[in-house]
Amino acid sequence: MLAIRAGQMFDGESFSTGGGTVVIENGRIAGVEAGWPDLPADTQILDHPDGTVLPGLIDCHAHLVCDSSDQALDRVAGYTDDAIEAVITEGLRRQLAAGVTTVRDLGDRGFAVLERRDRQRSGTSDLPEPTIVAAGPPLTSPRGHCFYLGGEVGDRDQIAAAVQERAERAVDIVKVMASGGMATPGTDVLAPQFPLEDLRFLVDRAHAAGLPVTAHAHALSAVEQAIDAGVDGIEHCSCMSEKGVELSDELLRALVSSGIVVSGFIPVPANADMSHAPPAVREMMARRGLTPEQLAEIRLTWLGRLHRAGVRLVTGPDSGIGSELAHGGVSNAVAFLVAAGASTADGLAAATALAADACGFGDRKGLLRKGYDADLVVVGGGLNADIGVLSDVRSVVLGGSVVS
Repeated sequence: MLAIRAGQMFDGESFSTGGGTVVIENGRIAGVEAGWPDLPADTQILDHPDGTVLPGLIDCHAHLVCDSSDQALDRVAGYTDDAIEAVITEGLRRQLAAGVTTVRDLGDRGFAVLERRDRQRSGTSDLPEPTIVAAGPPLTSPRGHCFYLGGEVGDRDQIAAAVQERAERAVDIVKVMASGGMATPGTDVLAPQFPLEDLRFLVDRAHAAGLPVTAHAHALSAVEQAIDAGVDGIEHCSCMSEKGVELSDELLRALVSSGIVVSGFIPVPANADMSHAPPAVREMMARRGLTPEQLAEIRLTWLGRLHRAGVRLVTGPDSGIGSELAHGGVSNAVAFLVAAGASTADGLAAATALAADACGFGDRKGLLRKGYDADLVVVGGGLNADIGVLSDVRSVVLGGSVVS
């Protein structure tokens, strides 16, 4: 039996008053109690009187085939199988060290991450690593955003075949590139990549196979199209047009009423070094005369409006695609959401309980509840007073075992 005692506890939804104890047995949470209850003499106890214990963090938008260096996506197509395996291993290591115990991968190459997930589920993976939720290669138009990952589809026959392949491989979710992307030259971030009827066809085929769909969408028109097509999630949801970011009250109401989960909001600190950003981002900023501080303010205003409207937000900072967005950066996404106006509890819920639900694990992860998976993290301070201590990871428990 293992017990974690901490001066503060966040259970995935709210903070407790005073200290708390989480008891773990056989890989699951056996009890959650306030204060310091008496425990059997043979209990292994981890004491963190000045820390906070909370559910393991969840990254809902990661690219495990990317190595966390600048322009990482550009190199993925050239990796050997051994090299891509090493990159995935390192990405998972970084995530776990940051307290992330579940990773949703939305940018696979050739199903390499999905195969890693399958090894996890079969019990043949010999490394402690976050639980993987996998989409396989994202579906994209010919030469569309991230086409080199292997998900190009040009017509409905190809869409149907691609969805069928993903169903047969038992992916957890289907990702589609509804707009162009900043990291793929020649694609248009301000326009949809598919006709609306083709996108509806894709979503309908996936739903018929029992698979949810999340859509990468920077363009306002692509966000509107994704909502019309009936997707379950939208990545980025940047709402960009030639006029800038356009987020109407009508669009907010549509996002809320649909229950769509918005992930992939990228934290942009006011002091960001934009020399590391993709060329398309730097070009956009130069064209509009934006400083990093102005871009950060625009992003915070946009994210704050999404939050205040009640849009379902979960953390997923596009992990792995660059040095500013390295694997293990979920704490930055939580802090950015709090800076946009969310309470600390709401920001943490976006990385725990709400994120677990978005990954299909809401009945066993993301909460400190009896019977739930014993995936936990302890950070070195009082989170309720300072969200910054979320990056100060002291202990990580994965499936009931202390791994860090």
